[in-house]
Amino acid sequence: MKKLSLLILMCGFMQLFAQKATLKGILKDSKSNETLIGVNVSVENSTIGSTSDIDGNYELSLDPGTYQIIFSYVGYDNITKSVTLKENEVQTLDIAMGEVQSLLDEVVVTSSKFERKIGEESVSIDIIKPAALEKQNLNNVSEVLQRSSGVTVVDGQANIRGGSGYSYGAGTRVLLLLDDLPVLQADAGFPSWDGLPVENIGQIEVIKGAASALYGSSAMNGIINVRTSYPTSKPYAKFSVFGTVADNPNENDYIYDESTETLTKIKVNKQWWKLDSVTLLPGQFGGRDTTIDNPYNKRPYETGFSFAYREKINKLDIVSGGMFYKRQGHKWGDYQTRGRFTLNMRYRVNEKISVGVNTNIQMSKAQTFFLWGGEGINKYVPSALTGIPTASRSFRVTIDPYFRYADSKGNSHKVLGRYYKTAIDNSNDQDNASDFIYGEYQYQRRIDKWNFVVTGGAVSSYVRSTAQLFGDTVHTSTNIAGYFQLDKKFFKRLNLTYGFRFEANRIDNDKWEIKPVSRVGVNVQAAKYTFIRASFGQGYRYPTIAERYIETALSTSFGIFPNRNLSSETGMSVELGIKQGIKLGKHVKAFADVAGFYTQYKDMMEFNLINVPDAPEGSPNIGFQANNVGNTMIAGIEASIGGEGKLFGKFPSTLSLGYTYIIPRYRNYDEENPDYKDIAEYNILKYRVRHQFVGVWDVDFKGFTFGITGQFFSFMENADVIFNEIV
Repeated sequence: MKKLSLLILMCGFMQLFAQKATLKGILKDSKSNETLIGVNVSVENSTIGSTSDIDGNYELSLDPGTYQIIFSYVGYDNITKSVTLKENEVQTLDIAMGEVQSLLDEVVVTSSKFERKIGEESVSIDIIKPAALEKQNLNNVSEVLQRSSGVTVVDGQANIRGGSGYSYGAGTRVLLLLDDLPVLQADAGFPSWDGLPVENIGQIEVIKGAASALYGSSAMNGIINVRTSYPTSKPYAKFSVFGTVADNPNENDYIYDESTETLTKIKVNKQWWKLDSVTLLPGQFGGRDTTIDNPYNKRPYETGFSFAYREKINKLDIVSGGMFYKRQGHKWGDYQTRGRFTLNMRYRVNEKISVGVNTNIQMSKAQTFFLWGGEGINKYVPSALTGIPTASRSFRVTIDPYFRYADSKGNSHKVLGRYYKTAIDNSNDQDNASDFIYGEYQYQRRIDKWNFVVTGGAVSSYVRSTAQLFGDTVHTSTNIAGYFQLDKKFFKRLNLTYGFRFEANRIDNDKWEIKPVSRVGVNVQAAKYTFIRASFGQGYRYPTIAERYIETALSTSFGIFPNRNLSSETGMSVELGIKQGIKLGKHVKAFADVAGFYTQYKDMMEFNLINVPDAPEGSPNIGFQANNVGNTMIAGIEASIGGEGKLFGKFPSTLSLGYTYIIPRYRNYDEENPDYKDIAEYNILKYRVRHQFVGVWDVDFKGFTFGITGQFFSFMENADVIFNEIV
């Protein structure tokens, strides 16, 4: 009897096994016919799925029945196929995937840490394609960002919708990422734009508004995520040479004849860079009487070359690139020579497991100065107040190992790491060296049956900094955080997002500071091409080592001072926006976007001018210091329109226009308070412009690109009063 039962059970198992069917095929690009690696293949309303392998092959084992099979891939339109399978059947379904035909279907990952169509996001996002750099002959990410509405880069620091003022080299509210990993110089919060591999960029994603809930302290005002391209089935190689040259400056440039009492204006050769030397005289704020030689005597120019190579070798993906760049700047003695090399390697162990390491090495030699001298030719030369220009040599290297495991049930595990070494040898006693170690574990669960995604993770980072700039001593900074986010889609039209982060920070052996932040977002598809979004996000920013401890003398009378009592700042941002797709021909190839926003900060950190009346003799008694300037708010509106089409039905053309208006104010402005006595004697934050307009239009014609770019910034109404007195 037992043998009979065992036999019946075995027959049952055999019957179940025999009932399985197999669906398989190859996934290719519809234009190039190249196989596509890593395409998501899923069964609608189930947790069953797979991804294409190194040769574009996929395979699913399913019970007999009828299924809706969804094929999705970054940069390509989703494809859904209805498939009916019979017992023991092996059915082949090859798919040719076409690139996204609707701008609203373009995929981003930064806002939610998973692939989502831009039209369904609850925050404002701009996507910048690599063609934008190539067509405008730009070799630096910071330059192309300023073609994005609401984004400015002031002396290297990114600023989104007026969220930041002037913060040269210390502290940022915009987090810069390279392939989802922070790439800021951690002790100063300063981005190294030169190190970003522009030759291998896949796309740049700009998130506007507080993003601290997922990304932490530095993301208080937004995120810029530079994502690298990976190889396809065919090798890719490219070599580029670029260069620019400057025209003569204004013919009315002049210098003062300091030998006369009337300070007569003396005209000089309009090619001012040909002068052998200039003399910096102390003036009313002091400084050294210094003569500076000009060893260059060259018309301002820049030149360089870059290369990129991407190839898939069996299971190994290789991405390499580099750049050499040389510039003679528009300012006296301002020059830079730099080089960079990157090598990214990813090995696919199987369909579920991949490992890799990315390496970036960069070196540079440069010279620049902080403050110019005044009118005429003096606007190109250093001010006596800040003295001799600073010469620097820098070495930076990042090593990023990672591991990823994704199963067929929607579970994904990632382990990300980064080691970032910075060594900067500066003149004028401003050396700086730091080590940054970062680790992150991320878990994600996708349940397509319920249109539900949960993301969670833990992050830890450690910074060790030794710098003359920071008191010529060792400082450390430590961060520990945990986060999770829930994303749910209802009725195929309504997307809800909730995110939360718990963060702990400290510098040296200070007491741990612990802060929770959260975000809520909603996006509803009101019509076929109409998406309405609303979001609320909390922000939190902990001071950097530089903001608390930077201390340097720029001259005998002018310096930058530490503030060991600087407190963290908190804030929130609210946005309401609408994105409308515009159909051109058969496809949605244009859009209009309008958003209103309001941002509020408590204990905002900014650099203020201070006097030090009891400074020791020979030490600076005037300069800048990071301070908590009080509570502030920024309200505004942003409108943009963009699209792709064909001019006269023949020539590919792209157009992008954007306008941003902001109202930046102190919430508790006191006109009697001397701390608010800047150039503007009314309530407006420093170093902001109310109106910004950007526009880019280009046309491709028989292998050539012709285009026009334009930028307009309204008058900057407020700045530190000392600059008005000096200049």
